[in-house]
Amino acid sequence: MIGTIGLLLAVVAIVLLVWRGWHMAIVSVAASLIVILANGMDPLESINVSYLGDMSAFVGSWFLLFALGSIFGRIMGDSGASAGIAASMLRLAGERHALLVIMVTGLVLSYGGISAFIIAFSVYPIAAELFERADIPKKLIVAAIMVCPATLGMVMMPGIPSTQNLIPASFLGTDAYAGALLGVICSVVMFAASYVYLQWEIGRCRARGEHFVPSPGETLSRPDDADTPPIWACFAPIVLLVILVFALQTAGMGATDAVVVSMTAAVLAACALFRRRVPGMRRAVGEACASGLGSLVSVAAIMGFGGVVVDSPAYQGIVAALMSTSLSPLWQGFITIFAIAGITGSAIGALNIYLGSMAQTLLATGLDPAMMHRVLCMASVGPATLLPHTSAMVAANQAAHTEVRDTYRYVLVSCALLPIAVSLLGMALGLVGVV
Repeated sequence: MIGTIGLLLAVVAIVLLVWRGWHMAIVSVAASLIVILANGMDPLESINVSYLGDMSAFVGSWFLLFALGSIFGRIMGDSGASAGIAASMLRLAGERHALLVIMVTGLVLSYGGISAFIIAFSVYPIAAELFERADIPKKLIVAAIMVCPATLGMVMMPGIPSTQNLIPASFLGTDAYAGALLGVICSVVMFAASYVYLQWEIGRCRARGEHFVPSPGETLSRPDDADTPPIWACFAPIVLLVILVFALQTAGMGATDAVVVSMTAAVLAACALFRRRVPGMRRAVGEACASGLGSLVSVAAIMGFGGVVVDSPAYQGIVAALMSTSLSPLWQGFITIFAIAGITGSAIGALNIYLGSMAQTLLATGLDPAMMHRVLCMASVGPATLLPHTSAMVAANQAAHTEVRDTYRYVLVSCALLPIAVSLLGMALGLVGVV
């Protein structure tokens, strides 16, 4: 019981400290110590093995992508390419459709296999220009950028090459397109609901007289005075990125390697195209790299906390209790994945832990594996964003230079509560035969 209370106190501590603006590295260590002491774990072993082990593994896996993503976003912003893209999109769609442009951009990039972490850095300069031109308060920018990559672009749309969509395939014998009709229906509902919600919030902000204000120390090119590159040059690095990711994965390259190679090519193309437009290119690249790696440390620290939680006796007991309930297998899977993802802030961890133990039991039920694939995928994403320490949202706030306490309300609804409701809709559709 004390161990379980410790887990709850650790989550409360994270929420309170993050809300007060403490750095995520300090927050994660403090929360980890609460879990360690409440569960009677060896402090040195837990920190050295569980915390630092998971933290260093994440840094090793994502080092290049965080650095490349940050550099790409900096060059696109400093060169005026982001301003050029924003201006052309607004001329095409109109200022009242700025939100739609950002959501579609995030969806296209995520469908191309680019992770939510990298989308946060890559899309932010364009989103900031669009928000400035449309005069939308900046506190909505994280929700606008992440709503598609973190929900329907991660687990709902069939064929998404995300890790979350591929994990059930390895356990259930399905493929990335499993539950295609179910996924498409839920994707459409999710996109429409999140768009309506965020537009409603934009309207409320305008009614209160709120405007776009850059973060302290942030400088954006003014809409009317921006000296932008030719429009083909503005779009070229992003088009190259998306095409290369698709092409390399089609040729058989792994998703992560394909994104690393494609991001490198996009960064080199941007540097070549805009070398005369970015004064002090070497300095800009160095500063962007440092910024990206600073964000990486913050996100990796949360992964370290997750490692401590997973190794704690209380967490193991909670998982065992959930897996031994008398609920129907699909409901048991839904609830267990929901709980694991909510505690650890990791959809990947939730799917791995549950399906690693229960996949054969699920298959023995006779339920359609494709339906279970899609429903369990969707069950993992909402709770993983329910609390403010989720890794992708930490990265997005770092990229946007925003505070969690300002952006969390909108992320909570668009990236957590709405996906939870849609996943329940997906389960209901799946149980009546929609696959």
